[in-house]
Amino acid sequence: MAALLATLVFGAALVVSALPRMVESSLDAAARSIIGAAPPGTASLTVQYSRGFDLRPMRTTADVAGADTAWRALLPTALRMAADPAPLFDFSASSPILINNQAHRYLTLKWVSGAERHVRYVEGGPPGPGSGTRFEVAVPAVAASEMSIRTGDTLRLGDLTAKVTGLFEPARPADRFWALEPELTYVIHHRVPLAMEDDLIVTALTDGDRLAGAELPMIFRWLVTPAQGRVGAGNAADVLAATEEFDRRLGRQDLELTLSTGFDRILREYLDRLAVTRALITVFLSGLAVVCLGTTALAVLLFAGRVRGDLLLMRARGASLARAVLTCGGAVALVAVPAAAAGQLAAGFVPGAPTAFARLGPAALAAGTVAIACAAAAPRRFTGRRSTGRRSANALRRIVLEILVLVLAVASVQLLRTGGLGTGGSGAGGSGAGDAFLASAPVLLALAAALALLRAGPALIHLAFRAAARRAAAVPFLGLAAARAVPGAALPVLTLLPAVALAAYGMVTAGGLEEAQRQAAWERTGAEIRVERAQGIAPETLEQIAHAPGVRAVVPAAVGTTVAEVGFGGRPATVVAVDLDAYRRLVAGSPLHLPPPGTGALVSPDLSAMRSFDIGWPARTTVTPAATVDAMPGVRAGDGALIVLRAAPEQVNTLLIAGDPGAVRPLLPSGAQMTTVAGALAEITGMPLTKALTTALRVAAAALAAYALAAVAIALTGGAAWRAEDLGLLRALGLTRRQAGLVTVLEAAPLLVLTAVAGLAAGLVMPALLRPGIDLSAYAGGRYGALTATALLPVLPCAVAGALAAGVAAVALVGAYLGGSRGHAG
Repeated sequence: MAALLATLVFGAALVVSALPRMVESSLDAAARSIIGAAPPGTASLTVQYSRGFDLRPMRTTADVAGADTAWRALLPTALRMAADPAPLFDFSASSPILINNQAHRYLTLKWVSGAERHVRYVEGGPPGPGSGTRFEVAVPAVAASEMSIRTGDTLRLGDLTAKVTGLFEPARPADRFWALEPELTYVIHHRVPLAMEDDLIVTALTDGDRLAGAELPMIFRWLVTPAQGRVGAGNAADVLAATEEFDRRLGRQDLELTLSTGFDRILREYLDRLAVTRALITVFLSGLAVVCLGTTALAVLLFAGRVRGDLLLMRARGASLARAVLTCGGAVALVAVPAAAAGQLAAGFVPGAPTAFARLGPAALAAGTVAIACAAAAPRRFTGRRSTGRRSANALRRIVLEILVLVLAVASVQLLRTGGLGTGGSGAGGSGAGDAFLASAPVLLALAAALALLRAGPALIHLAFRAAARRAAAVPFLGLAAARAVPGAALPVLTLLPAVALAAYGMVTAGGLEEAQRQAAWERTGAEIRVERAQGIAPETLEQIAHAPGVRAVVPAAVGTTVAEVGFGGRPATVVAVDLDAYRRLVAGSPLHLPPPGTGALVSPDLSAMRSFDIGWPARTTVTPAATVDAMPGVRAGDGALIVLRAAPEQVNTLLIAGDPGAVRPLLPSGAQMTTVAGALAEITGMPLTKALTTALRVAAAALAAYALAAVAIALTGGAAWRAEDLGLLRALGLTRRQAGLVTVLEAAPLLVLTAVAGLAAGLVMPALLRPGIDLSAYAGGRYGALTATALLPVLPCAVAGALAAGVAAVALVGAYLGGSRGHAG
């Protein structure tokens, strides 16, 4: 008994303490991944000041550096701790200047702090200060080649002149500096509306003091970049609040400053997912705690039953009730407290910051175990009429408690469906009392189902008993008669049903995520292999790929943008030209959903009211809408319209391929990009938040299954003594060993099978019932709310959950049969 109790408490403490630490570690990794993957310009906080006709502020680079120090002093503590201390600021002329009066050729004068440490001059040297209306500039080597600029050239810039002193290139292209100053590495192509040719804009470096002192409208920028490893799950909410406070502080300065950043949006999205992840983990942790405590309670009650005679003897010899209770509780504490401490200590080897649940969970389990032992040790002192009155009071309290659980379950589910999990906390991304109540919805549902089974189960067993009573066979009658009188069935049911329900829910949810991730990977790619090349794909390349060993089929397509000539100014649109029938055959058996067969063009709903309209790409064509389409796999239409032409294009820039990527890759021309379903799936599933969630779901489901089996075994063992007496009497009356085993099975089977079936049904219903409030599509690489109905109840995880319930029942019944045939059941 001591070993069993220690194992149960140790396992529960380990899971309850280790799982939150593992999730927190993954949440911190997710913060680093999200910030690191975001474009540096988006993740940075950019303080901007536009100097117009008032040329007094910021006349030297020292003034600009002093302003950087001043703005950083305004940073709240949380944001200052998360920011990279290295300063980065720049300023440039407000608008590009025409070069030598040549149409569509422009130059922008710019100075960047620390640029000399990041550039390497391939010709000439850095610019000097110049004088009067004369500037010295250094030009990116790539831009110089494209715009035919050479070292030593003098460029006329309106009333100014610029002498090119050198050509430069990035010294280390991977440096974060170049992601923040990308215009120094290429020529900007910009086409104004209705223009026939692109404007080419080159950005040149010049002397800082010379530029700041020039009588030109200027734009000054100071960049505060977050350090990738300094923002995590623990401080993300504080950093977001500090970012908003920094914006307010800037608004109170004398200069008209603006703060431009996408950092707050990145943090909000992260905190939203963080709140949902934490709340969902809390769902399973709370369910696991209930099941672990219930299983431990069964073991404690079994222990208390075995020592009850000793406790009564102590009382008869004059020991006080408190002494008897402390003796039993102390014996359990000697086992439970070290086991809980050992479990928490073992969980400390799991990387991650300990949460409040991880710190307090093991202690709460140990305290609950000892409290149950103390309560079980107190002997009943009421008999006769007082006992009858007490039973009536207990029945009334039970009814009130059942109604309360039912009301709380319905209320939590309704609030969860309308409000959503992860939105009830206090503060951004915080999980407060609201989320704690919503997170209890699955556990309350399972408990409500268990209470309903405890009410309806005896009636169902009684019907089976009456049917068996009409038959001559003795074994069904004896077994079902014993099933009607099973003592202490409430606790096993209240433990086993939530365990099976939450384990099934976890398996189905993890399986649904996998299904949705697979579908999202196919939606991103559009085919097993997708090859794209902006310059087009030659027919001979198409032929080589189509006939390559390992390639099963190829469908050529063209994807591009155009303007649908509707209304005033037209409507931006994405055009897809592809043989839909061939495409449908290519992706047969995949989770993709293509438009139904038919003829004519498909258009997005915003163009469906038009009888016809013209487009200029891939050729001048009149489009006559035949049906509507909302999306096409692998195509991002954005805010524009979508047009699908049901015909193979003449000019191909996309290939949709079924086959081996290794056979296709060597045949690709330069500039072609290849994406695969396997690569997209690895990208989706490799996200730290996604990995943490799916791992936690599987660990929790496995732990719940293990404790469900333990609960059944302990429950059967609890009645072994009186069951052995009954079977011994029946064996003396002629009952065979086989019949004794069958009687034991029939005694345990009705309630056990009903509990397993009810738990499985509750677990399978939960995903659909709770889906509006627990949206996991963001973890599947899709939009919020994008999980399809087929992902709610995936076939394989449902079958695994059913096998779990059946396995628990089967193992228990086999054990009951073997124990009964030997004259005992434990």
